[in-house]
This record gives sequence, C-alpha cells and structure tokens, in this order.
Amino acid sequence: MSIPSFQNDHFELNDGEAIHQESPTTFYMPPIEARKNLKAGDLVKLIFRMKEKSSDEISVERMWVIVDRKEGEEYVGKLDNDPVGDVYLKAGDEVRFEPRHVIQIDKK
Repeated sequence: MSIPSFQNDHFELNDGEAIHQESPTTFYMPPIEARKNLKAGDLVKLIFRMKEKSSDEISVERMWVIVDRKEGEEYVGKLDNDPVGDVYLKAGDEVRFEPRHVIQIDKK
C-alpha cells in the first residue's frame, strides 16, 4: 500500500502544508510535532480529491480518518465517514497518509 493516487486508488490527498504556505494567515495547520506524533485512535482530518464513478468530475471533501498505526514516516488509518459523492471510497476503507496531509487533529 502506498500514498493514494488517482491512477491506483481513484483519489488523492491534498498537501496541507502546501496550502498553508499559500495562505498562512487563513489556513491553519497543527504544529509539525503534533502531526509527526499521532497515536492509534487519534482522529485526523484530511482533504480528499476523489474521482466520481459516473463522470470525469473530481469531488473534494474534508473527512476524518482514525489512525491505526505508524509505518516509518507514514500513517495508516480508516476513513471514519462516507463521502457525499458517488465515489470509490467508503467508511472503513484504509488510507495511507503523511504528516503533511493532516489539517486537523482530535486526540483520543
């Protein structure tokens, strides 16, 4: 399993750090130390860009992921809710992500 891509997974994750650099006063990011030290059970919010099943449209949604484990510098978690659109993701799907993708943290 690798970081999601449109080619392999029909979705990808936005880089929160890049968005924060573009708009540092309006796009808050948790401190890097908090994003690098997540524990199993923590909730993190990620920005998903997802292909719609029935068209070439891209749906963007911020959703919560429950952290399961850390593998090297990456995390693996499970999507905590169903996306709104007709997309390939559903609650419970496994998602691999990096600290740069985390835009909000809710500690367990």
